Amino acid sequence: MDLGGSKLKIARDVAEFYSLNDKDVSKILLKYFKNVLKYHDIEDIKAEIYERLHKKNYIQNFRPLEIHIDIEKNTWLIKPNYAKFSTYICKFIFNYIYAYYNKIKPDKLCISLNDYNDSYFNEEENVTLQPLKDIEENTSTRNTELKIEIEKVLFNLKKKTKYKGTLICSNIEESNIAKTIDKFGKKGCDEEVLLELAYKRKIKRSEMTKLEKILFDNKIDKIEKLGLIKVETNDEGNKKYFLKNPERRSLYNLFKYYLEGYQDKEISEKFNMTVAGIGAMKRSLRKEIKDLKNY
Repeated sequence: MDLGGSKLKIARDVAEFYSLNDKDVSKILLKYFKNVLKYHDIEDIKAEIYERLHKKNYIQNFRPLEIHIDIEKNTWLIKPNYAKFSTYICKFIFNYIYAYYNKIKPDKLCISLNDYNDSYFNEEENVTLQPLKDIEENTSTRNTELKIEIEKVLFNLKKKTKYKGTLICSNIEESNIAKTIDKFGKKGCDEEVLLELAYKRKIKRSEMTKLEKILFDNKIDKIEKLGLIKVETNDEGNKKYFLKNPERRSLYNLFKYYLEGYQDKEISEKFNMTVAGIGAMKRSLRKEIKDLKNY
């Protein structure tokens, strides 16, 4: 495999690998994955690779030789396992990129506002969704009394349920971080609380290695870019984390999606849950609306 002049040096663990090979990892990504780097930051991808190498003990498990022993014949044979360390690591990097990035379709990514598709067309169902304004213009919601009733229900659902639903996150790690921050409410969550969550022990930023800082900051930056959290730094340089109006599986959001013309299957994708789960929420929504009307 031609690594573009890069030859990765053998390391004992991820921290040593980072200090010895970080520049060469960049060269490999730039040489083979230019199409991916058009849409993703190279430092974010490298941080993910280092994190996965660490979790799988991949570097510690490198075995350049295989030893085969035949007890009956009283013979043994040594043969190469991987020709060299570079091949071993590159196989990991290539497999990681193909698994998590190469499936992305460029036409699904919004590089600028000019490319944003606001047509409400859903390719999977081959239908055009109706935004709320179209429903108001084209259906019986022209009836003033019904409009007032819908606004009343929306107002009360927002007040009662908007901030109580389960947070919608793309993975368990994001969910754990968001739930931890959520517990602190308006006063905010100190950085040391999240560091303890990430490293399963009490640790201060000043005690972290350079690689630990990169991995932690990369994870937090990604979640911040998703609009899930916001970070504030006080005059002493201490950071606090707050939830930033995250998407929740609330009855309020469920009702809004129905008003906008979404079907159960589409809402299940939005809420990252099963259609059966949406059915259960729908029953709760009906009961909530009934109680609101009787109130």
